Amino acid sequence: MTGIALMGAGRMARVHAASIAEAGAHVATIYDPVDAAARALAATAGARVCASAAEAMGDSAADAIMIATSSDTHVTLLLEAVRTGKPILCEKPLASSFEEARGFVAEVGEEAARRIFLGFNRRFDRGHASLREAVKAGRIGRLEQLIITSRDPYPPPLEYIPRSGGLFRDMMIHDFDMARSIVGRDIVSVTAHGSSVVDPEIGRLGDVDTASVTMLADDGTIITILNSRRSAFGYDQRIEAFGALGMVLSDNPRQSGFRRFTAEDPGTDAPILEFFMERYGPSYTAEIRSFIACASEGREMPVNAVDGLMAIWLAEAATISLKEGRTVRLTRPEDGF
Repeated sequence: MTGIALMGAGRMARVHAASIAEAGAHVATIYDPVDAAARALAATAGARVCASAAEAMGDSAADAIMIATSSDTHVTLLLEAVRTGKPILCEKPLASSFEEARGFVAEVGEEAARRIFLGFNRRFDRGHASLREAVKAGRIGRLEQLIITSRDPYPPPLEYIPRSGGLFRDMMIHDFDMARSIVGRDIVSVTAHGSSVVDPEIGRLGDVDTASVTMLADDGTIITILNSRRSAFGYDQRIEAFGALGMVLSDNPRQSGFRRFTAEDPGTDAPILEFFMERYGPSYTAEIRSFIACASEGREMPVNAVDGLMAIWLAEAATISLKEGRTVRLTRPEDGF
């Protein structure tokens, strides 16, 4: 399986096109409603531009489908893709709202949803994956606290804010999924706090730029997630897992291994990485390789649309918690809030 139909030609589609090539596959067809963008990406990827999503997905040169369009189009394209019977990878989030995500899984069925690869690429980051494996292998004993820090170097353009779905659905969605994958337990409560201290205009547009969420797992494990739209020292991405026998940490990679020690400066490390592609670029390629291997061998996808539903369920709970100033108790996604 090597030919992939790519839905979208924006920033994330370009990231995925490069990762597809790096993984040894190729983009066979491209569809994007902005024809100029589709043609520009097709020229670099060596793909055929199609007039519709159906044409791109149905082309015999496409063995699989990747959806990398805006969040509000994911469910519509997923329903069309499911009908082709081809393997599917959809960029996160599964949908732009919890209700839409829940409706999609109910419509296609859980079995089909588990065959859709959901693009939570951070699961494939080497440091994060090593931490998860250490926790699951019991190397720190019983997990007691999990702290996930995710801070962007600078805020997105203001015009992006109203269509982003909000920080919890757009940015922290990665961290909700990461927490679930590490803890491996049901989350029973969510408490969120947020403010707009980076740029008050973000607050006037109805979102926050600085947030913390505390979650409780059913075994008592406490999970803390910290997000900010600004980090003056670079792209801050860390996970700390603390247990009865010790701690494991997935730290920020550095631009180099350079360190300086002088009388005036007793210890200086090289700066951390500044952009998400520098930090997580290899994880996108690892994600594509995993998708291709699972699709070729008929295996269940390691992260799927059901995981996508669970992540957006937690994002919705955090949104409600922030708006209503209360802890949200959780049972099952099908029960709502």
